Amino acid sequence: MKRILPIIIFLATIAVPLSGVSASSGQSPWVETAVALANQERKGRNIPELTVSPTLEQAAALKLSDMEKNGYFAHTSPAGLTPWSFMDKVGYGYRYAGENLAIHYTDPGSEHVAWMKSEKHCQNILDPQFREIGIAVKKVFFEGRETMLTVEMFGTVAGNEVQTTLTKDDALTLCRGGVPTVSGVAVDLGNGNSLGGKIALLSNGIFPEAEAYARSLSGDLYGVAELLTTTVFALAQVAAMIISIRLLLARETREGVYLS
Repeated sequence: MKRILPIIIFLATIAVPLSGVSASSGQSPWVETAVALANQERKGRNIPELTVSPTLEQAAALKLSDMEKNGYFAHTSPAGLTPWSFMDKVGYGYRYAGENLAIHYTDPGSEHVAWMKSEKHCQNILDPQFREIGIAVKKVFFEGRETMLTVEMFGTVAGNEVQTTLTKDDALTLCRGGVPTVSGVAVDLGNGNSLGGKIALLSNGIFPEAEAYARSLSGDLYGVAELLTTTVFALAQVAAMIISIRLLLARETREGVYLS
């Protein structure tokens, strides 16, 4: 019994610290470095630092898995799934949301430098509207070789107030002058909750926001197809309503039948 007691005490002393390990300790060194670099950029510009969200990490992991499984590198999947689809799947009800993608980088430092040289990716990293971040990184087999694939998601949970004197445009101003070097494009959703926010953005076709969204989709074939499909569908609905009303009025005039 005397020999067993010290062993029990020793096991207890190492078990206590383990129970208090934070979620961030389970992250890979790549992810930890990527988060630290993003917050370093924000802190240096007096922008509130990002908090790691386990829910956003889940969404990023789902997106990465989907890209690996279906062999694509884009913000919108061949099946039409957007970044927001994966956020919805894990129950992340966002007020603001964004996504950065990167592939073929050998370390988080060079990946971060590339993002900061790309205006839209840089804007996502510095956007003061974002409060949380979730990153997934994995070695995958893509385009005939093994390579690193990264999904970086940003968000602010719906209902959380964003108190800052800086704006999204201020973030873009800080990023001006960079040369895009990352494959793909950055997408930022804007105001609204989940699907409603996306629909609101796409429906504002006569406003500058729509033009900015269209530009953000340039180079993303599936994103452009999604935008065109949504526009055509909306126009078809309007046309169908007009035709139905005209047929009804014609019938009423011809037969003298008026619906109550």
